[in-house]
Amino acid sequence: MMTRRLTPEEFAATRINPQRVNSGQPVPHLWQYVEAIPVADFCGFDCRTGAVTHVYRMNDQYEHILVNSEFMGVAMVIVVDLVQQDIYGHFLLDINPPNTEIPE
Repeated sequence: MMTRRLTPEEFAATRINPQRVNSGQPVPHLWQYVEAIPVADFCGFDCRTGAVTHVYRMNDQYEHILVNSEFMGVAMVIVVDLVQQDIYGHFLLDINPPNTEIPE
């Protein structure tokens, strides 16, 4: 399966008026996509448990599905193009302050 790592600019362009979604069905191949993401794209974080606690809809154009890592504030975001009903790409989101040290 082909994956696409989004640049910060591409990811930002999909962030349009975020609204939290509390129910719905993911695209059928979501977990196959997550498994196909190259290890290097995780930058050392572990998102293998597949825990999703937040999904955001962006003006009915995109959905951001946050697959949590083992550290608070870091998630692999799977961006779904709602018009195409397919995965647009992924982006490792780290909302921690710059230079935050990761516990060992």
